[in-house]
Formats: sequence, structure tokens, C-alpha cells
Amino acid sequence: MSSPSTLVQPVPRRADRRLDTAWLGGVCSGLAAHLNWPVLVLRLGFVLLSASMGIGVLVYLVLWLAMPLASEAPQAPGIEAASRSGMRTVQAGYRVPADLGLISAVALLGAGLLWFVQAAGWGAPAAALWPALAGTFGLMLIWWQADHIPNRSMKGLTGWRRWFAPLLAHWSRIVRILLGLLGLVTAVVLIVVALPPLPEGSRTLIVLGLVVVALLLAAAPWIIRVRRSLATIREDKMLADARADMAAHLHDSVLQTLALIQRQAQNPKAVAALARRQERELRSWLYGETAVDAPTVKAALVASAAEVEDAHGVDIDIVVVGDRDLDGDARPLVQAAREAMVNAAKHAGVAKVDVYAEVDDDAIEVFVRDRGGGFVLDDIPADRMGVRGSIIERLRRAGGNATIRSAPETGTEVRLEMKR
Repeated sequence: MSSPSTLVQPVPRRADRRLDTAWLGGVCSGLAAHLNWPVLVLRLGFVLLSASMGIGVLVYLVLWLAMPLASEAPQAPGIEAASRSGMRTVQAGYRVPADLGLISAVALLGAGLLWFVQAAGWGAPAAALWPALAGTFGLMLIWWQADHIPNRSMKGLTGWRRWFAPLLAHWSRIVRILLGLLGLVTAVVLIVVALPPLPEGSRTLIVLGLVVVALLLAAAPWIIRVRRSLATIREDKMLADARADMAAHLHDSVLQTLALIQRQAQNPKAVAALARRQERELRSWLYGETAVDAPTVKAALVASAAEVEDAHGVDIDIVVVGDRDLDGDARPLVQAAREAMVNAAKHAGVAKVDVYAEVDDDAIEVFVRDRGGGFVLDDIPADRMGVRGSIIERLRRAGGNATIRSAPETGTEVRLEMKR
């Protein structure tokens, strides 16, 4: 039995940072790839904004934390396995950009703009400028170092080892992180020195607050990285559980059905019935169709079609659009639809019957069609109640309507309608 298709909305593409073409944190490279803009235009834009009260630097730092790193390109299975087992050395670290001349030119442009703005009196006061420069230098150096710790070096590490992986990996990383911390300490000292005279208790609280903020900012990349790693672990666990559920379902249903088919290979009807039943179970499990025991019109129609398939060995191709509760108005229609399926399966002489239903809160329509030999309604004896009593009269008493169109050698279509 078929089921109505559902449109899958595309997953929106998310901006990420690209370290393979990055000059610093990969923010401009990621935005350029996401927006399809020239990366140099974005870099110059950040430089120009930074000359105006440091707005560009602030925006860059926020995006640095907010944008995740781009996923690593997958390796060949053999190389990945060798790396995990320690048989192959993974070259970690950073790549020296090839365009050092352009980097130097942009850096000099930024420094010249900053000098011009400060000389013209349009910039920040010196008491705020030098702490901002020192703190920005320290943060960027620490965050840059955090970005260049490959994920592979953190796999298998837990607890304090995961947090101190960058310190334990190489002495040059220690030096860079210490220089970054020195920049933050310098910023804190310059801010404290520039403070106006304050009571000793207030000054102490301010110093403690600045130290806590500096430490939190320095640790922010690692905190975010660990959180994202935990989210990845949860996703991997969900995928593993889904695979385990699929394996269990295949073992409990599909493999057992295949074994039954092998034992009854000489009985084509039994094999066809087993295949149809297994198809219904797989569709319900894979596509999340409504359970056959749910009190809805769709579930009742699907269950009726399954019963007719199993009883008469005919494929019932059913499509149901919409759904609603199986109330007193809908039950007679479902019973009439089942009788129409039975009649088609028994008398049409075909291997397949098509059923189409549209269900909403105001009306239900069901069409049962076969391409069999057809019949003439007036030729049916009066004592035969299958069509007249179980379909037409049943719907009429419930306030519905049944229309039968049939002719010899053209097939039969039964249209059932019930309105509220």
C-alpha cells in the first residue's frame, strides 16, 4: 500500500568559519563563502569599521564566537583508521598564509587609519584605547590558538586532559597562550591604573570583576568547543540508537518473514500474503504512518485495506490525504468502503484495487476503483445485500451518499461521500 508523500524543507545553510583560507579567525572567509561576496571586500570593511571606535573589532570577536568551525573534510577509511590507531602521524597546527604581502598591506592600512582617526581627535581616549588594544591582542592570540587544535588531538580525552590538551601538546602553544594571557593582564592593569580614586573595597571588587571577565573571555572558545562536542556526541548516540533500532526491527520482522517465505516457497499465495504484510509494516515503521489501532479515519481505512489484502490475496493500493477522528459520522463510511474493497477483491478478477480518500473536518470522500469486468447494478438479484444494503443504504441512513459507476469490461468505481 502506498502513502502520501511529504515535502521535505531544505535545511538552511549555516555560516561557518574557514581556517583553510583564514588570515586570523576565518570569519571573513566564512562570511564570503556564505554570502558569495569577495573576501577582500569583507576584510577591508572590518578594517574600516575598526577605525571607528573599534566597532569592527567588536563585531569580529562576536562572530568569532558565534560562528562554528567548518567541518573537516572526511578522510579515506584506511587513513582515518590508521590515524586513530596511532600508525600514522597527524600533522596538527596551523598553515602559514601564502599572501603575506596582502596581509601586511591590509594591516598597515588598518594601523594608518587608526593613527589618522586618533590624530584627528575622532577616536577613543588613550585611557580606553591602549587597554582595548592589549585585550584584543590577547584574546585574538588565545582564540587563534584554540582554533588550531585539531579535533583528532582531543578525541579520547576526558576531564582535565581535554581542557589542557593545548598546553600538553607543544611548547610553542604554551608560549602563545602565555603571550595572550599577558595581553589580558596588561589590559586589566591599564584599566585599573586609569580608574579614578575609589574606596579600597570598590577598587578590589572592580579588579576581581575584570579578572573574572578576562578569564571567561579567554576560556570562551574551549567552553563553546566542549559544548559543541557534547552536542555532536549526543547526535552520534541518537544515530547509533536509530541504527540499533533498525537492526532489531530487521531481525524481528524482515528476516523472520524471509525465513517464512523460504519455507513456503512452493505456495505463491502464502508468499504474496507475507510480502504484502511485511510491506505494510515497513511503510508504517519507516514513514511514521498512523498506527492501525489509532481512532482516526485514516487508520481505520488502512486497517480495512490490510484485512482485505490478507483475506483475499489482492493488493490494495491506498492513498489517504488528511485525517480526523473516527466519530459516529465516519464509521458507516469506513464500513461501506471496506465492503467496496471486499466486493472488488472477490468479484472484479483483478490483482490490484486502488483506493483514494480525502479527509477533512467538513467532509470525507473515498473512491474505490478496479479495472475488472464491471457489472450492471440492476442485474444484481434483490436478495444480494452487498452493494445495496452494505454500501448504498448504509450511507444513506447515515446521511451520506454512494455513487457507483460500472460497466462491463471497463471496471468499477465506487464513490462514497459523507458531509457534516
